[in-house]
Amino acid sequence: MKIYPAIDLQDGKVCRLLKGDFKSSVTYPIEPTEAATSFARMGYSHLHIVDLDGARQGTPVHLELLPQLASTGLSIRFGGGLRTLEDIELALGSGASFAMVGSLLFTSPDMPERVFRSFGERVIPVVDSRGGFVTHSGWLSLSGISTTEAIDVLSRPGFRDFLVTATERDGTLMGPDFGLYRSLLRSGTPCSITAAGGISSLSDLTMLREIGCSGCVIGKAFYEGSIDPAKALEMTVVC
Repeated sequence: MKIYPAIDLQDGKVCRLLKGDFKSSVTYPIEPTEAATSFARMGYSHLHIVDLDGARQGTPVHLELLPQLASTGLSIRFGGGLRTLEDIELALGSGASFAMVGSLLFTSPDMPERVFRSFGERVIPVVDSRGGFVTHSGWLSLSGISTTEAIDVLSRPGFRDFLVTATERDGTLMGPDFGLYRSLLRSGTPCSITAAGGISSLSDLTMLREIGCSGCVIGKAFYEGSIDPAKALEMTVVC
């Protein structure tokens, strides 16, 4: 199971939100490039970057930081505000190895195929789940599409690797929604799931691995000390 250390960007700073609420924003006393360099030195090889301002405004804001972050040698997954094919192309051209795309994929029935045809597996579909349904546009809108249905629909053009966030757990350190991931992996749709939201302990990582998740995103638990990044590496395969 891969671990993706998370850096959420707001006003150029490393921040975390509680359940996506911008009023709950907490800023950490570390610069984005400093945090990325630290993770690289520990032995991590991937980084999960979310442009919070971009997600809120509907267009990426922090693309200028990508070359600095990529210079650490980490493989960057970047998301937040990528609402057009041009935005995706800009992110990938600015240093991101992969683009995490959510809202755009749900704008029209043919959009998943168009995105996959243009970028293939360099796009990671983002499925943000609240109460079993997909939420989008910076988690401000709840759709009528179930999380299971979304994975099934998005897999048809060829997507296999999905980021699934349990938004009601995000930033809470309450533990992941194991039931959500277990149900998706047992749904019969061929998929690889990276879990995000609520991860707070090494035992959470063990359970996610046993369920069959291929990866997990850890942010607040690293910054606030409930998980030691070095110990997390000892028990997980990072590639």
